[in-house]
Amino acid sequence: MQILVLSDTHGNYRVLRALLRSHPDAALVIHCGDGENEVAQYKREFPEDAGRLLSVRGNCDFSSSVPELLAQPLPYGHKLLAVHGHRHMYGNASDNLAALGKENDADIVLFGHLHARIDRVVYGVHLFNPGSAAMPRDGLPPSFGLIDVFESGLLFSHGEIQPTVYHTQHR
Repeated sequence: MQILVLSDTHGNYRVLRALLRSHPDAALVIHCGDGENEVAQYKREFPEDAGRLLSVRGNCDFSSSVPELLAQPLPYGHKLLAVHGHRHMYGNASDNLAALGKENDADIVLFGHLHARIDRVVYGVHLFNPGSAAMPRDGLPPSFGLIDVFESGLLFSHGEIQPTVYHTQHR
């Protein structure tokens, strides 16, 4: 099973659409916030694809219908938790996110907000931030994440979004 993870598209529908259309085999797509309008637009344009696209509310999203926290069981006994993360950025944010994972029996916590790629394990919880698909702050190109779930374990990776995605019309 493959999961496409993205965050912080901040109004850039073109990049969200291109990512989802270029990953048709991803069984699940999780948007970690600050992209509610793009997610809604994609679901309207591709209703047949809407079931695989889940999202959480970020600090720049204002819809009360988008949850702040999403728990998703995965094959082979894994469970992921997705949040935007802005409510957990005080003190030691990594400890806060790991504790949130532990409280919810999740071994994976996906989050955004920082606009930076993160891939680390804290207290047995895998913390994964795909970076920003539209406005990175880590000095690297815009990015997304992939999680491959195998019986033998999990594989986390980051991918870079090519600049042509921002300038090409997708129909």
